[in-house]
This record gives sequence, structure tokens and C-alpha cells, in this order.
Amino acid sequence: MNISIDDKILENTTTYDGQKLDVNELLVCMVIMMNENPIDVVDRLIAKGVLLKDENTNKLHVFRKYAGLVDSILLQSDKAVPKLSSIEELTLKLQELFPKERKCDANGVPKYAYRGNKRDVTERLQKFFKLYGQYSYDDVLECTKKYIESFKYDKTYMKILPYYIIKDGESQLATELENMDCDESKETNNDYGVGRLL
Repeated sequence: MNISIDDKILENTTTYDGQKLDVNELLVCMVIMMNENPIDVVDRLIAKGVLLKDENTNKLHVFRKYAGLVDSILLQSDKAVPKLSSIEELTLKLQELFPKERKCDANGVPKYAYRGNKRDVTERLQKFFKLYGQYSYDDVLECTKKYIESFKYDKTYMKILPYYIIKDGESQLATELENMDCDESKETNNDYGVGRLL
């Protein structure tokens, strides 16, 4: 089974009398149409330790490891995202580009590994390709090399690899890729020893 929901189709599709469903209502309807009672499903997930119910607000929360599992399943099922095996290869190549050392925290204590960890980097790359479309791996590697080289003498403001790919909905990698053609080539003027823009 491969389920995908298009926001525009969801917004523009109505019943004969103009009724619409939001995404949450649609998902609940899908569960019921699979002959499942949503309340039983929720109870089962609480019993399995997937969901936690806040007694004060009655709000349900998904435990972090299961939220990661859901993300991973959805990303690996998405046809717009490259296959996991090829993304894992890209992960290793990107990790090789980043320094084998730790970035200091605000107190100057070496804390965050520049290379991150394979699982986190791979998942962020999957999210990146889903959100920002298909870039060639060669372009990703080339602009990442240039990004790292720009911090030759001072790595203070260089992001760690996972945050470089995507953090809080923002991507330094996407910025670098979109502006890759903006790097202006320079030609040396032998008469004056100064660079001339082409």
C-alpha cells in the first residue's frame, strides 16, 4: 500500500453538496474504512507505549522514537525521495567532507560532532529531497565542499552536518545549491595585479 495525499486535491475535492474534509478527518475516515475503530487503535497504541495520554489536557503525544519511525516509513515510501541505499552512500561521502572533530558549545566546550551520526544525517537528507526536490548528488557534494572550504581559518560559525542539511525547516544546503551559480569567476589582470569580474 502506498498512500499519498495532495493538499490541493484535498482542498478542492468536495461531496455533491459542497462538504470537505481536512487531512485529520480524511485519515480517521481511512482508518474506519479499513474496518478499524479509531478508539480501539488509540487504546492499542497507548497499551504498546507508542502514545502517551496527558491526564491534564487529554491530549495524546507520540513518543519520540515512534515519531521517528513514522517519519522514516513515510519518507522511504515517498517516490519523490531517492532510495535509502543511495542516500546512505551520499551520507558517508558528506560525512567524509566534514571535520573529524567537535564543534564547541557557547561555553567553548567541544560538544557537537561536525559529522553527526549516520542515521540522523540520512533522515535529514530524505527530508531535504522531499522538501527541496531533486538535486544531483554531485552538486550536493560540490557545494558542500565549497561551504566547508569557506571556513578554512575559523570554523566558529560552520554548522554541523545535520543542521547544514536541514534544521527547523531551514536548509543551508538548499541555500548553497540555489546560489551555486552566483559564485563569480575572477580573472587576474596581469597589468595591475587585481581581479577582474568576467
